[in-house]
Amino acid sequence: MTASTMQVRALSDAEWPGINAQFRDMTFEQSLTYGHPAAARIGAALRFAAVEEDSGICAAVALRLRRVPGLGRGIVWLPSGPLVQPLAGPDPDDTKLEGILAALRRQFCAREGHILRLRLSAVALLDPARVRAIAARAGFAPCPARPPYRSHALDLSQPPEALLRRLNGKWRTDLRFAHKSGLTLDSGTGPGFEARFLTLFDQVQAAKGFRPEITPQFHFDIFASHPAAPDYRLEILIATRAGQDLAGIVVATSGHAATYLYGATGEAGRPLRAGYFLTWEAILLARARGQLWYDLGGVDADANPDVARFKERMGGERIEAEVFQAMPKGPVPRLITGLEALRGRLKRGR
Repeated sequence: MTASTMQVRALSDAEWPGINAQFRDMTFEQSLTYGHPAAARIGAALRFAAVEEDSGICAAVALRLRRVPGLGRGIVWLPSGPLVQPLAGPDPDDTKLEGILAALRRQFCAREGHILRLRLSAVALLDPARVRAIAARAGFAPCPARPPYRSHALDLSQPPEALLRRLNGKWRTDLRFAHKSGLTLDSGTGPGFEARFLTLFDQVQAAKGFRPEITPQFHFDIFASHPAAPDYRLEILIATRAGQDLAGIVVATSGHAATYLYGATGEAGRPLRAGYFLTWEAILLARARGQLWYDLGGVDADANPDVARFKERMGGERIEAEVFQAMPKGPVPRLITGLEALRGRLKRGR
């Protein structure tokens, strides 16, 4: 089977955890546990599929399909996928990756008539220019409706000493100061830890005037419903001193990657560098559990330059995962994107 004849095969919920575990670019967005509530949150249905060639499965996807009522067609959203880096084999070359993307376009655009949007896994660490060229040859264009995901990822195969050496000198100085500040670490899950984190998070949110699109409570509710799920784990880390909670972070673990989700450092914790202390402890915890990568979470140098600088100084690998879009033929896709734009304007006007 050549790249041009790769086939897309539907998978069941029961099959998915065994399939996605075969890929090292797996993150929580492609997990079964997170996928269903994430799809429901936007009024979509979750579907799973594999891209196959003669030698077997070469890619896998968990996608969210949101249909426009009355049309039977809509938008397929594929976050952090397709998964393309097998644990037991080499990364795809340009021809194979183009074939995978083209197979997905044939299935969901040409055959089913949907708009297809995808953003490859950030921890795949693929070169953005290379991906852009491959996507164009496969019939995709950059999607103006969604910004790229930018971050930094730390290679946890390195020993802690090597990770320390990669830190910017100022970052190491602040970490040493934190270790001398008498901070202690509490980590765990459950209502008690959630309440402690949300107290800190609400204080910082009120002071800075921001509200994330997906809240910490959304993740907490998922984990509470599936505390033993093998494909999605949350960890809450809290820095304390003299019985006072000073800072907290929330980390999601899925597959071979840990991802920073939320952080909050209270006013009393900032002079003690509590955020540095917690970030380092989370990295060590992920490494001890055998994770391959620690994704520092999204960065936006324009909207939040201080956080962007904090992450930039950690010496990780730069991540840029662009969103690409493929459109089926005919007037219906333009109608769908027009309705999407109208809905966005109405939502912002509330």
